[in-house]
Amino acid sequence: MTTKTTQIFSIEQARAMLPLLRLIVTDISLSHRELTERKSNLRRMLRRHEGKARFQIYDAEITEIQEDLKNETAHLEEYVSELEQLGVILRSAHDGIVDFPAVIDEMPAFYTWQMEQQDIVDFHRADESTADRKPIYE
Repeated sequence: MTTKTTQIFSIEQARAMLPLLRLIVTDISLSHRELTERKSNLRRMLRRHEGKARFQIYDAEITEIQEDLKNETAHLEEYVSELEQLGVILRSAHDGIVDFPAVIDEMPAFYTWQMEQQDIVDFHRADESTADRKPIYE
């Protein structure tokens, strides 16, 4: 059995990845938001359609939409897998929040970056959530 080793990032290594992450995370966030909206629209459509014979003409369209959503979900999972292969952790697809495993003050921690930020400016300890972020003092 092999154990996956977690990559530990220095702040410099994490910052060097930002140009690539901006592209990937922007795609993830946009795809996630669109997928969420389309799934919500499909649920509304299915509630109106349920048990009503006059809406059966839309069955083929609903099946096509469901297949499209399945494909889009698989595509989104590929993006997330790409991030995992880079050694980072996606914390929020919607908000584009990514954590970089790190060791700060000899404690397991994460540098955190959010899609709209120009730089990595905060971190949180491994036993804290991203909501507990603190500024990086260099």
